[in-house]
Amino acid sequence: MKVAHLVLSNTFAEVEYYIDELLSYKHNDKLLLICNDSIADYFNKSISIYKIKNLERISFYGKYKLKKLLNKINPDIVHTHGSKTSSIISSINNNQFKHVATVHGIKKNKKIYEKADFVIGVSQKTIVGLKNNVAVVTNWWNPSLNKFDHKKSEYALAVGKLEKEKGFDLLINSWANINTKLIIIGSGKEKNTLIKMINAKGLNEKITIMDNVQENELIKYYKNAKLLIISSRDEGGPRIALEALYLEIPVLSTDVGHMSNILPKELLANTNDLVSLQTLLEKYVDKIDTINQDAVYEFITKDFSIDEKISEIRDIYKSLLIS
Repeated sequence: MKVAHLVLSNTFAEVEYYIDELLSYKHNDKLLLICNDSIADYFNKSISIYKIKNLERISFYGKYKLKKLLNKINPDIVHTHGSKTSSIISSINNNQFKHVATVHGIKKNKKIYEKADFVIGVSQKTIVGLKNNVAVVTNWWNPSLNKFDHKKSEYALAVGKLEKEKGFDLLINSWANINTKLIIIGSGKEKNTLIKMINAKGLNEKITIMDNVQENELIKYYKNAKLLIISSRDEGGPRIALEALYLEIPVLSTDVGHMSNILPKELLANTNDLVSLQTLLEKYVDKIDTINQDAVYEFITKDFSIDEKISEIRDIYKSLLIS
């Protein structure tokens, strides 16, 4: 089985890490990647990569070049990641191959995915409204992570792009009455706004933003974290929660993605709701050691491994090729 994955991002972020792990992990299929040349060098060197220049949905010449490349590769399946790639593949595929599309986030317009032969959502909320040939295959914890003995718990941790959908403004506004220090790790266009908010509220001694931390450096911060907080307004996964729970770090979260299937209701806040988030954090952050999430840790370790998820994806591939 030959599968070509397609991603056309200009930055290497969460979706790209997902693809990198999926394609570089042990498997028996022939998997390859087509991506923008601007991010190609960030992927694992073991992956077979075909580089293309930035391709727009309306670029007829770009679509022609992509179709020519696919004719050369001759894949059984093209697996797209993102609405842009799904739209382009749907416009050039004349039953040459099967089209699988993964929806990684919450999308208002899902018509783009209707022409795909199969749609995978990383949570049930990502595929609401899509009816035919759909399934949930959740994210997984990073297979390169190794569990460790926890050191002294020093701070609460929040990780993600500094953009509005991550809800870091809500998190900062919820922190005034909490004694635990908070480290927010991420970069993005909201950085200066968030720093001004921290300063205006006099929370400089409690909250720190760090924007120069690489993915492989996160483990240092996990080791001293007393808990992880997800404050997102919208989220497909979130994958970072799976990593923390696999490492047996407690998590408090808004009710995004698949979190309601993982955490008990009392450890969830309503999305985009400052009062709900503040109530949750004030109740548990400073007393997080009193919460036992051992059953959740065991559930995540067993049911959210990359081996489990690759098996689910392969079953989808095989069902398409024998239909």
